[in-house]
Amino acid sequence: MGRPEEASGALSKQGDDVPPPPYQESSDATSSQPLHQQVRSTQNANFSAAQPQQQAYINRQFPGKFSMYSQSGGFGTTYYLGEHGSHPLYIVKTHTGWSGSPDVVLHSGPSESSPPLAGVSANTLSRSATVELPPLPGSGRTAAEEPLAFSGFSHGTFTFSIEVGSVGRRESFEWRHSHGNEVDSLGGSSSGWKLVRLATDAPGGQGKGSHFVGGGPQSSDAKEVVAVWSNARMSMSKLFNFQFLGSGVTGALGERWAVMAVITALRIWDKERKARSAAAA
Repeated sequence: MGRPEEASGALSKQGDDVPPPPYQESSDATSSQPLHQQVRSTQNANFSAAQPQQQAYINRQFPGKFSMYSQSGGFGTTYYLGEHGSHPLYIVKTHTGWSGSPDVVLHSGPSESSPPLAGVSANTLSRSATVELPPLPGSGRTAAEEPLAFSGFSHGTFTFSIEVGSVGRRESFEWRHSHGNEVDSLGGSSSGWKLVRLATDAPGGQGKGSHFVGGGPQSSDAKEVVAVWSNARMSMSKLFNFQFLGSGVTGALGERWAVMAVITALRIWDKERKARSAAAA
């Protein structure tokens, strides 16, 4: 996916392990507001792709491939997403279950004062979670809540549904644990997660056909893989690698889907991180 216009300049040529610049602590009063009050201001700017539209260009928010960085070796609560450690695009904040805030909040810029794009909260006594997004235009709601459902044993699978394409048709997607080539291509951990598009026809607004070939690699059940992530390795600052694939990188699935893909990946990463910390305690 293309990077935001403001980030279109040449990237720094320093090594990947260069930590991100100092975090900007927010003095904005919105940081203490409930998430649904904060996300309303991003509704039109960030999720216009969910509305019916005819233009071919979609304002892309995420690069096709990016990483998550930390200044504290993964022990803090503030992280950055970006193509390079010295060029942060979005801030990610994690919270404990006792804070009253979502477990993970993805902001729309590199500062905590940037309005949030999405938040995700774990469900009590369950591996499932609830994602909070800005409401769809005309819905009359203050926020949209989307379930991230867990099923199976051990790693299991995580499934969600979201509006895709220019006409906003809902589709289902599934995060599956993987040791496949898509994970290997990220250059990090040998195991990770791949996001599988469960539909096989064209996304809304992409034309009709009995079978849609999205261009991404295929899963063992012949479904398109549209994103993949894994933990980074041998780095104190880079923690996480993410890449859109196939229909996910072309923009055919839309930006509302892209935000959902990223926030659900962050949810799984945060869950695994907390499980490792608890096991080591």
